[in-house]
Amino acid sequence: MTNQPASEPTPPVRGQFTGSPTEPSIFDADQLAQCVQCGFCLSSCPTYEVTHLEEHGPRGRILGMRLAESGELSLSDPALAESLETCVQCRACELVCPSLVEFGSLIETARTELADRRPPRGLRGIAHRVGFFALARRPLLRLGVVGLAVMQALRLDRVLPDRLRPARRVRLSDLRRGYTTPATTGTRGDAFVFRGCIMDHMFRDAHQAVADVLGAVGFAPRFEPAPPCCGALHVHAGREGQARALAEETIAAYAGTDGPIVVDSAGCGAAMKEYGHLLDTPEAHAFSARVKDLSEVITPADVAEHATPVRLELAYQAPCHLKNVQRTGDAPLALLRAIPGLTLIEPDDEQLCCGSGGIYSIEQPEFGDALLAKKDASLHRTGARGVVSGNPGCAMQIARAGWEIHHPAQLLARALSQPGR
Repeated sequence: MTNQPASEPTPPVRGQFTGSPTEPSIFDADQLAQCVQCGFCLSSCPTYEVTHLEEHGPRGRILGMRLAESGELSLSDPALAESLETCVQCRACELVCPSLVEFGSLIETARTELADRRPPRGLRGIAHRVGFFALARRPLLRLGVVGLAVMQALRLDRVLPDRLRPARRVRLSDLRRGYTTPATTGTRGDAFVFRGCIMDHMFRDAHQAVADVLGAVGFAPRFEPAPPCCGALHVHAGREGQARALAEETIAAYAGTDGPIVVDSAGCGAAMKEYGHLLDTPEAHAFSARVKDLSEVITPADVAEHATPVRLELAYQAPCHLKNVQRTGDAPLALLRAIPGLTLIEPDDEQLCCGSGGIYSIEQPEFGDALLAKKDASLHRTGARGVVSGNPGCAMQIARAGWEIHHPAQLLARALSQPGR
């Protein structure tokens, strides 16, 4: 009996990732294989623009995911974890990717796995647990915002580190003031203003402006139902279980209603439009189809028909989650440009993130501050004295550099308000 040579192991097919005994399969193998490592994404990536290191760009991060999936690296490896955790999740890479890689899905999977393996500890862990718990509970969040308003009134907030001190000023009178619905025949049906968490407590003026705009063009705005939180920040932080629960609660709250759900926070709108992906149920897909940015509900013609001049010159900062995730294109800009007298200037780096990324600027202050400095310089080059942005995170981040921030709905409401109002 002759000995047969031992057969060589079959080499893995390029792009085929089945995990290893120590690292079970985590990522979508097809999505990982879809990346051809062309590098078109690099110039769109804000963190790569800061360091010019591969591990801080989408191509390097996907390579790291491939190595983790094949067992050559562990997600627990500090260098790989740092690469994945420093992604701001702006998803600008998706717009320029010729292979249509769904990077957002990959990085969310990575962050969820990292959150399970490396949960925040110490003071950061306590802050995470308390903060994310409060976001989903309106009375607790309101209590926290009242405390912030008192600190700001007494100037006690100056003792906080810069990155923990909100530039947005909150007044107790604003918190006591309720919403009003404008008198309208509602010929275009109901439109529901999604209140959410941070927006409902710190940006009530934007919500009221949305209602005023909707009423001016013939919708009947509704502020109820009011589910407490959409779960966007939870998704970014890798808390997928909590995000799913909040998504289900939000969908259930609007059961039995009909009409668009208008969201004036770009991050919230992006998360809610992806409930179908998150939950993969018929109800979630149907709900996501109802979620609209204001620019998807009213048209420039609606504005031009009723608007009075607003004579301002402002820089327009398109929130990443509005253009990259919601894929609204130029519609928000076109809506604002329908306001007579309003001059809007796009910064020369309009495709790059300001560094807010939810709580990213707090979690990754070096990158957050570097991105803010780049954005601040580009905004100054426009020559404008104020900025338009439709996302609370962007508004608070850019305001740290001393800019006056306008929400698009506020400008539209000003243009559409009745004389003498």
